[in-house]
Amino acid sequence: MHFTKTSILAGLQCHKHLHLSVHHPERASRVVSPMMITGEVVEQHARREFGDAVSVARHGATDPVAMTQSLIADRNIKVIFQAALRHAAVEVLVDVLQRAGAGWNLVEIKAASGIKDYHIDDVAIQAWVALNAGLTMQSFKLMHINADFAYPGQHDYAGLFLMEDVSERVLAHLPFIESQLELFRHVVAGPQPDIHLGSYCKHPHPCEFKTYCESVDAAYPVSILPHGQKLISQLIAQGIYDVRDIPVEILRSEIHLKVRNITRAGKAELDSQAANILKRLDYPRYFLDFECIQFAIPVWAGTQSYQQIPFQFSCHCESAQGELSHREFLDVSGREPRRQFAEALITACGERGPVIVYNQAFEKRVIKELAHRFPDLSGALLAINARVFDLLPVVKQHYYHPAMQGSWSIKKVLPCLVPELAYDALGEVQDGIEAQQAFLRIYNGDLTAQQRDQLVADLRAYCALDTLAMVKIAQRLQSA
Repeated sequence: MHFTKTSILAGLQCHKHLHLSVHHPERASRVVSPMMITGEVVEQHARREFGDAVSVARHGATDPVAMTQSLIADRNIKVIFQAALRHAAVEVLVDVLQRAGAGWNLVEIKAASGIKDYHIDDVAIQAWVALNAGLTMQSFKLMHINADFAYPGQHDYAGLFLMEDVSERVLAHLPFIESQLELFRHVVAGPQPDIHLGSYCKHPHPCEFKTYCESVDAAYPVSILPHGQKLISQLIAQGIYDVRDIPVEILRSEIHLKVRNITRAGKAELDSQAANILKRLDYPRYFLDFECIQFAIPVWAGTQSYQQIPFQFSCHCESAQGELSHREFLDVSGREPRRQFAEALITACGERGPVIVYNQAFEKRVIKELAHRFPDLSGALLAINARVFDLLPVVKQHYYHPAMQGSWSIKKVLPCLVPELAYDALGEVQDGIEAQQAFLRIYNGDLTAQQRDQLVADLRAYCALDTLAMVKIAQRLQSA
């Protein structure tokens, strides 16, 4: 059986994941995470830190492992990118092999801003192959983004990356990796493991087989219980896979009891207290939503790695008579958008009336950062923050539908309360990650004019639906 680092990491996350990736790769769905968006850019930028290097070809007749061995044998070669190493049917690609005296340093490049436990798994797999393939290794290192780096401009990226020696942790982890490899050979050779949905479907990485597993697992798997990882593991260990089968005496959380009881009843529950809360809100009401971009490699002076930079907002304003007006902001010019965003926001939100958001921590943090960045606008921005009203706690406390599957995200609530509106009717942008992708594609400038115009239109439509969704949800709750 042939293993790669990717398949081994899949097995460490879930044996069923490994088995499906080998035997039924066609059952995988496309999964996009923010790290996938930035990883390649970070790696290309990090390579500049190593000077002259040779990259192992990935295409053509030459075997990458054989090519790597020839480069290792050439004393004039100091650094190898994407070195291919193989031992016992396990093949890995090493981001950086750096010659160090009579041996080598292995460097893994990560787009993250710190070291996670699963990064050690990653490096340890490579270390196991490298050492067993006969390389003399001096160290094992992780190179990652410096979370405190602030870009001064002028293409000055000194200090963007941190290099940490993780050799001690990696070497101590090698026996575990070897034992897992032996286990994985049996997993792949045997029948598909009987594993049900759990927290491992999302952590440390979203699984591309989750949609398939959902289609064959329980109708309401226990994994939908919010913030219940320990409980979920206990239930699965007891052979309880469906929320409807959970004995009521096991549950201690009010939210878990709500999910269980309403799911068993099979119909939505909406109490009148939601209407009482919303009726006390003044008019005009401003329904507000932001879209932000995070650059691992900052592109605008004065910004930091992974800082949330707002580039778009939608604001629906509802009058006491029920009339709706819409204001929006979108900057895809490539210039730093925060000043124009802040000024447009102040205009759009007026001077009185609640500013209604869905999960206030995000918008309030962004507004607070804008106030700090632009002292002359600080008073007006912080006044908006003082008017913010969070719709999410109202929905979470007073409404639930079994189809929400344990989530109160606006994309789960909307089809239940307002079925005439739908995110899947939108174009290429249907969620926040796709909005970031669209912005990056526009920013990178490799689109035709027609493609660019379409993505801009899709961004506008998506953000506008977010705020219209809040309007309609609030109206339904208030009229109940």
